[in-house]
Amino acid sequence: MRFNVVVATHHKTGTVWMSTVFKAIAKGAGAAFIDFWSHYDRLDKLLKPPFVLLNHDSMFLQHSDILSRDDVRILHLIRDPRDVLISAMHYHKTSAEPWLQQPAPGDAGIGYQKRLTSLASPFEQYLFEMENASHDIIEDMLDWQYDRANCFEVRYEDLRLDESMELWSQIAGFLGFDEAEQALCKDCFWKHSLFGGANVNRRHARSGDVAQWKREFTPELGQAFVERFPDALQLLGYEPDDRWVERLGQKAAAE
Repeated sequence: MRFNVVVATHHKTGTVWMSTVFKAIAKGAGAAFIDFWSHYDRLDKLLKPPFVLLNHDSMFLQHSDILSRDDVRILHLIRDPRDVLISAMHYHKTSAEPWLQQPAPGDAGIGYQKRLTSLASPFEQYLFEMENASHDIIEDMLDWQYDRANCFEVRYEDLRLDESMELWSQIAGFLGFDEAEQALCKDCFWKHSLFGGANVNRRHARSGDVAQWKREFTPELGQAFVERFPDALQLLGYEPDDRWVERLGQKAAAE
């Protein structure tokens, strides 16, 4: 490995997938695999080259200097915020993560999950998500610094459809893996991808499909999304304008 690797994701943007892939790569390449938040207070002692560091929310706080190290290359993943919302809402309804049992914002004594599942309709549940957990995820994607020369920016959607592994090969080369290590990277990516040999991600995710929002979003939900995140899709490069909401209305009329 010519560089140490930092993998920066966000909730519901392929974190479990990338964790599985890079754990396998690190093992095969003889590098330490380190989970950022599990070892937050000990990172200065643990980051001995070669290492692969995974951060599931791309917030580095007092360790932000890691991102500017000369010996580090970064892979940063984002996902269409509309699909993040869909995936997060369904995941939060059934997940056993402890924080979901803690009081939801504005609901004294009522856990997040209990509050979410108590809402009568999917529309209300999506609104709750947009105003709480998913709001933070989308804002974190927007707040990321996108002009780092040592960072490869990639969309979950492009990786999810990369059955030829052309994009993945570009990523492996950028991250500094040599020829033999790149072969290892491709093997690990294929084995742990939904289009390859693994089903590991299906135990964690309701669906790994791209553009789920086209099936799930109603005109009402689309308008509510734009009101809360008026420029998110444009800033992240997913839409040139808000006309996608109008197309939702056209679809509804046709049905």
